[in-house]
Amino acid sequence: MKTQGFFVCFAMLLGLVVLNAPASPAIDLTGTWTGSIDTGSMGQWTLTLVLKKEGPSYTGTINDSLSMIEKDSVIEDVKLADNEFSFSVNVMGNGIELKLKLGGDKMKGEMIDKTTGEGKPFEFVRKK
Repeated sequence: MKTQGFFVCFAMLLGLVVLNAPASPAIDLTGTWTGSIDTGSMGQWTLTLVLKKEGPSYTGTINDSLSMIEKDSVIEDVKLADNEFSFSVNVMGNGIELKLKLGGDKMKGEMIDKTTGEGKPFEFVRKK
């Protein structure tokens, strides 16, 4: 009987600890992010992403240094789950998807060509 009482008290104490634990901070991606990739013959290709919070999700626009993306293109297929953020954008008639893991003021992951499936490492850093 004493063992059963111990488990009941332990379960109640554990419940109080869980209920009083601070919630994990909300992710805020709002702001301007930049990142570059070496294209080889065309040099550095810099992307500038501007994100705005809209309800539980984000909207944004993207620009680039080589004019391969239409000015102020709206990002599409925006997804934020756990510690991952992804979106798609049209680059000269081809779709690319960026799949990124969040880490403070950095987002690291891959830029994937939707036609070929080929990916290259990519990183965005939030401008301060």
